[in-house]
Amino acid sequence: MTAPHDPTVAWLPRRERRSEPWRNGGGSTRQVAIDPPGASVQSGFRWRVSLASVTADGPFSAFPGIDRSLWLLAGAGFELAMAGRAVRLTQPLERLDFAGETEVAARLLGGPTEDLNVMVDRAAIATTAAIVRLPAGETLRRALADAQHLVLVLDGAVAVPRWRARLGEHDAVRIDGAVDLDLAAAGAPAVLLLASFAARRGVTSRAT
Repeated sequence: MTAPHDPTVAWLPRRERRSEPWRNGGGSTRQVAIDPPGASVQSGFRWRVSLASVTADGPFSAFPGIDRSLWLLAGAGFELAMAGRAVRLTQPLERLDFAGETEVAARLLGGPTEDLNVMVDRAAIATTAAIVRLPAGETLRRALADAQHLVLVLDGAVAVPRWRARLGEHDAVRIDGAVDLDLAAAGAPAVLLLASFAARRGVTSRAT
């Protein structure tokens, strides 16, 4: 029987992820996790993590009320025209934060790219998200607060001793609740996204 304070855990393997083409034909998205479960871009969400393949120049979709964080994962990168300025992402794991209502147009600098996206309803959710490099043979120990958490392996593989589990490349685990978590690089260096999402007090999430 599960103890009252045990976290709720959902394993999110890469093999169960679908690729959804963009309506403008410029790429596709693979959703890793969304909250609340069963929500969608159309219905509105509190937070969402996804991987995207960008294959052509074009505008980003608008997400009013949403804060976005984007990391370049692979490819030569792109130049983003946004709010009267040009921003280039050319280095792997380079990060850009921006408001979802900002008009953004992307221009590829050398062919298709892969990127990581974290999106949150800024009125409802406080978030922290970071990329962590884990050397081979090392273990990351984190005391996770009573919130919602996502661990996504971007490169390599990690063991999760608490649940006798292993996450391969692009596998993820969602943890709802507080827990002391160990993540061990499995045989080679690993790169992870660690993201936490906490509800802001006294507010209700809106549809977006």
